[in-house]
Amino acid sequence: MSPGIGHSQLKLVVFDLENTLIFNEFLPELAALLGKEEEVAAITQAGIDGHIDWEEGFRMRAQRLRGLTQAQILRAARELRPMPGAKEFVSWLQAESSKVVLVTGGPREVAESALALFDADTVFSNEFHYEDGIFTGAVTIHVSPRRKGEIVRELAAKWGIRKDEIIAVGDGIMDVPLLTEAGTRLAINSHGKLKEHVDFETPDFHEARRWLVRQGGFGPMESGGND
Repeated sequence: MSPGIGHSQLKLVVFDLENTLIFNEFLPELAALLGKEEEVAAITQAGIDGHIDWEEGFRMRAQRLRGLTQAQILRAARELRPMPGAKEFVSWLQAESSKVVLVTGGPREVAESALALFDADTVFSNEFHYEDGIFTGAVTIHVSPRRKGEIVRELAAKWGIRKDEIIAVGDGIMDVPLLTEAGTRLAINSHGKLKEHVDFETPDFHEARRWLVRQGGFGPMESGGND
C-alpha cells in the first residue's frame, strides 16, 4: 500500500487512456465503421485468453481496419467521451504541480485529441501508416503493455523523479507493467481485475480524489459539477 503522499512529493501521474480516462475503445469503434466488430473482438479475446501476445494481436486487429480513410479515423478521434469527473480529476492533479502523461495503444490521431482534451504534458501512442490518405493496415508500435512500464522509467530518469513521486492509473491487466513503476497505483473501471496490483480501486474519479486527499498532502478539490 502507498505509505502516504506529501504535497512536495507528487510530480508525475501517468494514465492509461482507453476505458480509464475515456469511454472510447478506439480499435473496436473503428472496426464498427467496417462491420468488423466481431472479428476484432475475437482477436482481442484470444489475447486475453493468452493464445496470442499483445503485439501480434494488435497487428492483426489493425490489419482488419485497412481501407479506412485517415479522415474517418480523425473524425472518430475527435469524438472522445471522457469518463465522468475525469477532466476535473486531471485538472486538480495539474493544480497540485503534477506532470500528467497519457499512454495509449491507439494511434497518434486519438493521442493528439486526448492531449488537447485533457491538456496533458505529453502522450505516447502507436502509429498508423497511410498511402494516399488510406490506412494500409501497417502500424509502428511505440506503446505495448511492456513499453508502458519502460516509458514511466524513462520519464522518471529524464525528469529526476523518484518512484514514490509517481502515480499510475489503469483499468486492466495490460496496465500492470505501468502500475508496477509507480509508488501509488490506482485502478479505474477495473471491475476487480487489478485488486492484487493496486493501492486503491474504484469506478469513480471523485472517490479516487478523496482517497488521495486522505493519503495526506493534497488540497481539497473545488466543488463543481461533473464534466
